[in-house]
Amino acid sequence: MTDLIILRDFLALCETKSFSRTAEQRHVSVSGLSRRIQGLEEWAGTALFERRKGELVLTEAGQSLQMVASQALSAFDRFRHSVADDINDQKRRIRFCSPHIMAAIFFPHWMPRLQEQFTQAKFSIDANTLPECLAALDQGEADYVTALFDDEYLIASRLGVESGSYTSIELDTESLIPVSAPNAAGQPLFNLHAADGSPLSFLNYSQECHLGWSLSAMLVNQGLNLQQHHDAGLADSLRHMTLSKLGVSWLPYSLVREDLGAKRLVRAGGAAFDVPLKIILLRRTAPLAIEAQRLWDGLLEMKNVRTFFDVV
Repeated sequence: MTDLIILRDFLALCETKSFSRTAEQRHVSVSGLSRRIQGLEEWAGTALFERRKGELVLTEAGQSLQMVASQALSAFDRFRHSVADDINDQKRRIRFCSPHIMAAIFFPHWMPRLQEQFTQAKFSIDANTLPECLAALDQGEADYVTALFDDEYLIASRLGVESGSYTSIELDTESLIPVSAPNAAGQPLFNLHAADGSPLSFLNYSQECHLGWSLSAMLVNQGLNLQQHHDAGLADSLRHMTLSKLGVSWLPYSLVREDLGAKRLVRAGGAAFDVPLKIILLRRTAPLAIEAQRLWDGLLEMKNVRTFFDVV
């Protein structure tokens, strides 16, 4: 960028009013600086400086060029710094996209630990339905998807998640457990073990929620007498409906652990009605940015890390 160098020489000379001081400042010989300024004057078609009583003074054209050059170089510098910042930001950023439930049961515990280990990283978390999260991953808008997958791989199969397109790490386990508001005696208002076999009000996930997909298979196998009166797309919405005594629901244990401890909710059935889940970190096989790749490498080095596709 020779032209930019000459403009910087010119602006420095405008400040010092001295060829010798400017040459020293710009690390160029006085004769070399003089040739650059002469070349600039030839390009402008007029003199930019004149000597008055031995002092170097800007001409009217020189004053105009000083203003234009200052604005131009400032714009170029802002552009260069902006590009550098964007590149640095991309290297540092780790982008997650996850179903809304992960913000309640996973990230509040995991993110502080990540921040301790990746002090230079910039984390971003977007929440959406699992199909939309996978679409963001496929389009390169996210580095990772964290989600709940069932042991039977029903969710993975329905979404077309296969080992050829993605790679994954199993981070933890979770379970959907049946819960109900308690009655005055502390027993479930909606008891899956009720002896009379009467139908129970069932709070289900709406069709777009992936948690309901694995739950449906378990319910078919159990043959329970349930009547669906209400549904919701978010687990937390079902939790509030359950607390309001509207029926029995299957919620992630981590979401209702405090409610169970405080007896606001109770189990509506035994472990046979639980739906085991895995917390999975999913990525494409395409290269990742520096910090995102460092996260992946660090997780792989941990003991007992198991990929979700190991048994598929």
